[in-house]
Amino acid sequence: MKKTLLLAFAMMIVATGAYAQKKTTANNKRIPASVAINDDGTRNDNSAKVLATIELPPADMGLEMPFREVLKNRCTQRNILPEELPIEMVSSLLWSAYGFNRPEESKRVAPSAVNAQEYDVYLFNHEGIFFYNAEKNSLEMVAKGDHVKDISEQKFFQEAPIALVLVANYDRMEMFKDKEVRDFYAAVDCGYISQNIYLFCSSAKLSTVACGGINRDKLAKLIGIKNGKAMLAHPVGLSK
Repeated sequence: MKKTLLLAFAMMIVATGAYAQKKTTANNKRIPASVAINDDGTRNDNSAKVLATIELPPADMGLEMPFREVLKNRCTQRNILPEELPIEMVSSLLWSAYGFNRPEESKRVAPSAVNAQEYDVYLFNHEGIFFYNAEKNSLEMVAKGDHVKDISEQKFFQEAPIALVLVANYDRMEMFKDKEVRDFYAAVDCGYISQNIYLFCSSAKLSTVACGGINRDKLAKLIGIKNGKAMLAHPVGLSK
């Protein structure tokens, strides 16, 4: 029997406690929106702590559905079963959304304006809230508890086993001096990630819906967003 994501969370926690991250040109671009960094490169004590780290299995992209069929079957499906998903499938979903397809160049599967890579992807499940560290292929818990239902009052969030929340980190968009231009590109880049989620779900026969009607103020507090915005959320699960 395949391990479910819930079981994997219980068995695959490999580290606990806060961690410090060195401030380098390469890594600084991928600091989550919830993390504040001091001038000396250490994490600000007021930022979210990493409570546990879960190593993900390699993304398995051995899906056999022809791309024409993937496009044909791509649709919004709001009827989602609460059944847990295998962690292998979750790993592939996260990689498809915002993983590195050219790691030697630090380039992702989703494009971004001037390669800002301004998005952070958070996974919500019944155990907690996790930052997707694409570089390390891991999930870093930043909050405990079942907060899937806190994302939105809409029915599909009350039933889904997981949800992905896409957060624009404006600290990585300082090159856009005009707020209107910044917001435009943040919205465009969000659309790329959202479509990647849709296409993976189509190929894996999962249900999802892109939802903009989310509790942004509550999410900002849960995640600890300092200078950014939760743009979209995708509940994901098996189809009813």
